Amino acid sequence: MKLNYDPDYQGCFVCGKRNQRGLRLDFTKDPENDEIVTRLAFPPEMQGFERIVHGGFVSMLLDEVMAKACLEKGIPAVTAKIELRFKKPVLVGEEIEVRGKVVEVQGKKVFTRARCRGSSGEIKALAEGLFVHV
Repeated sequence: MKLNYDPDYQGCFVCGKRNQRGLRLDFTKDPENDEIVTRLAFPPEMQGFERIVHGGFVSMLLDEVMAKACLEKGIPAVTAKIELRFKKPVLVGEEIEVRGKVVEVQGKKVFTRARCRGSSGEIKALAEGLFVHV
């Protein structure tokens, strides 16, 4: 099921449909695993080292999928802290899947997790996040 968000997010670099320079990604919910999911292949202009996607772009997607998981739960929240673990490089043009979920809510604190997998299922990056309900 495709998720729809408030039109105020239309300028977002990751998901905003009116951001001409953005990724304009769609996000769906996997109800079986209670996760938010997006898929993409990064274009060459997002590389760091030759043919390898810059880690900042991978971080951005992990952050975004965790933020979308908060929104899906009805919790508008901003990132307070993210811990990232890069396992393998994401290659330019490689199809990846990014999934995130809310793990726990403690008052205004929202604890989240996310992962990025390559097309053959290997883990490329993992993240744990702390978001704060605004």
